[in-house]
Amino acid sequence: MNRVFIRASLFLVFSIMMSSAASAAGTAEDAIKYRHAIMEEMATHMSALTLILLNKVDGGDYAQGHVDALARASSEMDVIFPEISSEGDTAALPAIWEDPDKFGEAVAKAQKATADFRSAMSGGDPKAAIAAFAAAGKTCKGCHESYRAEDDDDHSH
Repeated sequence: MNRVFIRASLFLVFSIMMSSAASAAGTAEDAIKYRHAIMEEMATHMSALTLILLNKVDGGDYAQGHVDALARASSEMDVIFPEISSEGDTAALPAIWEDPDKFGEAVAKAQKATADFRSAMSGGDPKAAIAAFAAAGKTCKGCHESYRAEDDDDHSH
């Protein structure tokens, strides 16, 4: 009887957790917070890489880890802009959802640029790595210019 009670209790707790997670995952606020976290992660790694590649800090041993994390985070870009997050406290512009095909092309370009940067970093050629870094930065900037509202006080995505 004790095993039955334990199993039933575990099932009940698991069911409650899953229903809570499912309802929380469906809110615009949570989707925006998640997007913001991913975009901030990308910005943080780009900042660290800037300092490393410009020889401002001795972080060469960590550069590949930063690039790997950047590429991994960028791989989520095609899922961090769900329709539910089109309204709310966000700097994301309506153009994202008004022309999803065009935005998808921009996302694919950014993902390719970060993947190319990752490959260049692992290739061991510093000049190629810096060129790929510049290309990735240019791609990020282009996306922000087209799909992110400027707001000096708020860095939300």
